[in-house]
Amino acid sequence: MDLSKFDIFVTGGAGTLGRAIARKRKEEGWTGRLTVYSTDNHKHDFMRRLYPDVNFIQGDIRNGVTLLNGMVGHDIVIHAAAVKVIPDSEKDSIDTIDVNVYGSQNVCVAAMQANISHVIGISTDKACHPANAYGAAKMLMEKIFQEFARMESNTKFHLVRYGNVLESTGSVVEWWNRAKALGQPIKITYAGMTRFWISPRQAAGYVERAMDFESGLIYVPKMKALSVGKMAEYIVGDEVEIQRIPLRPGEKIHETLVTVEEMDRTEKGDDAFVVYPSTVTGIDFSKGWEHAYSSDVAEELTESELAELLND
Repeated sequence: MDLSKFDIFVTGGAGTLGRAIARKRKEEGWTGRLTVYSTDNHKHDFMRRLYPDVNFIQGDIRNGVTLLNGMVGHDIVIHAAAVKVIPDSEKDSIDTIDVNVYGSQNVCVAAMQANISHVIGISTDKACHPANAYGAAKMLMEKIFQEFARMESNTKFHLVRYGNVLESTGSVVEWWNRAKALGQPIKITYAGMTRFWISPRQAAGYVERAMDFESGLIYVPKMKALSVGKMAEYIVGDEVEIQRIPLRPGEKIHETLVTVEEMDRTEKGDDAFVVYPSTVTGIDFSKGWEHAYSSDVAEELTESELAELLND
């Protein structure tokens, strides 16, 4: 879907995805309005210097009044706001649920009240067989969007599910580069741990593509994966000391983008999967699939491909 002429409202828009959308809008000359809605004024100030024509609203998705007032007059809502740091979500699970579940419900309600045309929820591989509060809350966010998609409304609700965004705030790449600059060892939990990796630019493109699909479906682009050990070798080299640390609370060894239980209701394409809601009956796309689409079986990123993503 071409977003260039639409007025767009992004919750959590001062984060990595929101910045990628603002950059894409500037580079491609989008004519529609872009509004960033988030709680972080410091990030607003940083973004404002780069994108002075973007509108900024300080607000929390848990505040339905502020959310609705900011949303009115827009065409599209991109819902990226979330508590996403896994150890923090494990420690402060109640707050994580409040933001990621009830806040997401507020977004859907406000979108219908504001007569928004399209709302897209940003999900994650952590929502598949969740092992932490963040993943469980994102799984419930998907269910909320799918329930709203079943309602009689002019608003369409879409979902995109993807992996780790390179160089996002608080990402492992950010920590490694900081440690290397300070001459400190980099910390790794388990070298064989695998993750799906994409660039911020790719993430922004996936958001556009997801809105081409019917309301209630989950768009899952195929992406390559890489082990943490190889990634460290590619990014910081073998001259930097590596310090092994225990797994963080709620951390998984491998991630999954489509579970084996979802496969019988998942349409498989050359470059993506489309997952139908569990409430849909009478379909079976399972032929030839006996395993989940997970980071330990996905195609591996090469060193040059990783370099391209980091420079994207």
